[in-house]
Amino acid sequence: MARVVYTFEYILRRASLLFPDQEVVDDYGRKTYRELYDNVLRLIPSLQSKGIRKGDVVAIMGLNNIKYVELVYALTSMGAIIYPVNLRLPPDQVLYTLVKSHSKFLIYEDQLREYARLAEGRLEGLKSMSFSEVGYSDERGRPVSGEDDAVVMLFTSGTTGLPKAVLHVQRKTVMGAMFIADQLAYYNTPAKLGQGDVMLPLVPLYHILAWGSLLIAPMVGAKLIYMEKFDPRAAIEKIEREGVTWISGVPTILHMLLEAGLNKRGLKALIAGSPIPDGLAKRMMERGIRFTVGYGSTEVLVASMTIETHLVRSGSVELHKVTHPVLGAEIKIDVKDPKDKVGEILVRAPWLPDGYYEDEEKTRESFTPDGWFRTGDIGYMTEDGGLVILDRVKDVIKSGGEWISSSILEAAISELPWVSIVAVIGVKNEKWGERPVAIIKPSRPISPHEAKQEVIGHLMELVRQGKLSKFWVPDDVIIVSDMPLTSTGKVDKKALRGIAAGSQ
Repeated sequence: MARVVYTFEYILRRASLLFPDQEVVDDYGRKTYRELYDNVLRLIPSLQSKGIRKGDVVAIMGLNNIKYVELVYALTSMGAIIYPVNLRLPPDQVLYTLVKSHSKFLIYEDQLREYARLAEGRLEGLKSMSFSEVGYSDERGRPVSGEDDAVVMLFTSGTTGLPKAVLHVQRKTVMGAMFIADQLAYYNTPAKLGQGDVMLPLVPLYHILAWGSLLIAPMVGAKLIYMEKFDPRAAIEKIEREGVTWISGVPTILHMLLEAGLNKRGLKALIAGSPIPDGLAKRMMERGIRFTVGYGSTEVLVASMTIETHLVRSGSVELHKVTHPVLGAEIKIDVKDPKDKVGEILVRAPWLPDGYYEDEEKTRESFTPDGWFRTGDIGYMTEDGGLVILDRVKDVIKSGGEWISSSILEAAISELPWVSIVAVIGVKNEKWGERPVAIIKPSRPISPHEAKQEVIGHLMELVRQGKLSKFWVPDDVIIVSDMPLTSTGKVDKKALRGIAAGSQ
């Protein structure tokens, strides 16, 4: 009996038939799903003429635009494996990932020519070509991909060492996107998504294919908007001009949009990448922005997303602090003490990879024999099966043998109106082992002395209210003009530890 083959090509072909006139828009123009699929088929012979064959790894060095989307679908329809290069990785790490992925080809955006030359000059055997060198053939190629074929090589951000490689297959990647769409479409979640929505992903395509938007939009038939480089004012203009109803991004992106004047009531947002500070959540709600929190990773793709359950409606759990497993995913907490409900978060789902690509040691550390992935995050489960994430294992501050959650402190400090972005890190302390230090990018000029007084005063009031322990209050407050970010747009706490060490 024949069955549907869950491949990238199937998703776009289906959209070209069901939603032929729905648009995909970038900074240069717009195409319908029908035109997009036709272009994909006409790219196949052109790519084959360059020597690309099924099973080859092809690195793509590009920005968020239609040509990038077409290349992804054309290459994966041929059965090639794409590696979306993270443009914010240091050059040495880019070279490492190209070698680790066994990339045979590099296709780069014309404006990234100089960046691509770094790889061309140092990697023997790598064949490279620009986007403009890959034209559209008069003939249409034949898709040959299967659902068990490898489809995309992704790398972790490499903030604590060299990036780790994860190889995903067609069926599992499509399945992960399907369950994101499922949770957004069928459940009571603020950022509901459907055929009538206009999507603007504000994350780069090299980051899990812009959180799966490349697959999710054609799945549900939504209009899809891309912009090559994020600029908050340009994004707000595009939101208004194209009638955008749904955006996605990390908390820092939402901070920047609000500071630039975003004030569109009813706008929906999917936010992931790091916990949402209380102050940011409050400002979004004040401006009528409805948001859903997502939890996933390069390895997991998706694990959980916000659903308005009875605990959320009753106010027992704040909406922006809890997510619920998507259909098919399981979550459990690995606690060290049976009396404790807090521990490391483990995830199991049918779309998880078997381990890290060509790295048995890291695989043994993070993937259990019975299929669980150790996320490296700390959290606990609510009575309705929800997940509350407290911190990364490496970011938990251990002071005098007790844990201090940096994310809880960040949420509390973010309530101060002049705080734009805040991060709390642990610094070495001879007596206590580690002590917390708050690093803040303010939204208005403020002296370090005044900032420290206001932060300590605010937190001590929370101590008096019984909401914080006194020993959690940071020893110091550092003001910075710019907050360093990782390649995925999260606050770079590794860099902040260097800043804190230099200030002592």
